[in-house]
Amino acid sequence: MKQRKPMTFDMDRSPSAAPKIAGTRKPAQDRQQVGARIPTTLYRQLKAKAGLEGVKVQDLVEQAIRQFMAGTKTKS
Repeated sequence: MKQRKPMTFDMDRSPSAAPKIAGTRKPAQDRQQVGARIPTTLYRQLKAKAGLEGVKVQDLVEQAIRQFMAGTKTKS
């Protein structure tokens, strides 16, 4: 019997290479682009988590910001 290749997850794959599904685009909203420099390993973990959950990195970042803003005050 022929052995199958093990499943892999390509964390370096471009999101634009993912297949597009018609009718899945959210309505346009006012958006502001932000940038941040984070450790490469943390970004790869974030990208992998997004892939496993079937969402965009942008969605996870937005969710994290909303949770942070709803949380308690930070120590000064």
